[in-house]
Amino acid sequence: MKFFLNQLVAFAAAASVASAERAGANEHLQVDVFHLPQKPVQYQNTTQLWSPQTFTLIHSKDEAVLVDAPTVAEDGTALANWIAKTAQGTKLKYIYITHAHADHFNAYPQILAKFPEAKVVTTPGVISHMPEQYAYPTWEKLWQGLYPTLQKADLSLVHPLPPSNNFFIKGSKNKKHEFRAILVGEGDTPDSTVLHVPDVDLVVGGDVVYGHCYQYLVENPTPELRSQWVASLEKIKKLKPKVVVPSHTQDTEGFGPEHLQQTQDYIRGWEGLLKEAKTWQELEQSAKKKWPDRTGSFILRYSSQDPFGATF
Repeated sequence: MKFFLNQLVAFAAAASVASAERAGANEHLQVDVFHLPQKPVQYQNTTQLWSPQTFTLIHSKDEAVLVDAPTVAEDGTALANWIAKTAQGTKLKYIYITHAHADHFNAYPQILAKFPEAKVVTTPGVISHMPEQYAYPTWEKLWQGLYPTLQKADLSLVHPLPPSNNFFIKGSKNKKHEFRAILVGEGDTPDSTVLHVPDVDLVVGGDVVYGHCYQYLVENPTPELRSQWVASLEKIKKLKPKVVVPSHTQDTEGFGPEHLQQTQDYIRGWEGLLKEAKTWQELEQSAKKKWPDRTGSFILRYSSQDPFGATF
């Protein structure tokens, strides 16, 4: 019966389709978001669900910036096709990578195949961590374990931003729009960044900011690291964004700044659950009870198992 239910959930998730919505706009820039639904993956002989993901396109009538790229090739192709329809006649100038997790950059070759003039950029800190995703055991055990046909991207195509960590696109009336890569430090991985676009009061949060998805805490094993993540969110609050796009969010949530506080609350709540749990199963069940509206069962399973040495 349990196997049947797992397969039913997986079928429902697989039947879901990508969607898109407008997150913000003014007379100069538009912000559109592409949603990928939960994706079924096989892990330890069970069917789990990879969290839904968002990819943000900020564009003027002339040029555009894409934030992050998916994991698998077919999703990269779907995203590229959506960009072509959403910003017709607009040059995709940059693909910005927020942090060094493969589900945020691995399919950028499929974007470049459709937009060869685009430049993949990020901070030097992110570049330094990206090869770790392709090293053993992360690549063989995690990524190819979840996606057996997955291929590595050519990391030599990723370019560091200048020391200012800022870049620009052209807008109407010769206006230049500034994009600020903000190195906040700790998110769900070290050297995490967010992208701040002041002209539309926007922060694209990468995996520093979460929507209502279970948060990845494997790389934050100590209270000190978790408190640093909380502090990173305080840095984002000081930017006073009106629009906040988390990279993992359900497509019904909207893009308000409340995501910042909710992400902090989750980290603090996890701290309490971790202190009480005696097994990973107990931790997982406690999290499901505390946050029943959250999605992405694989991340919850993996984050619950890691403190008890039960991954892979």
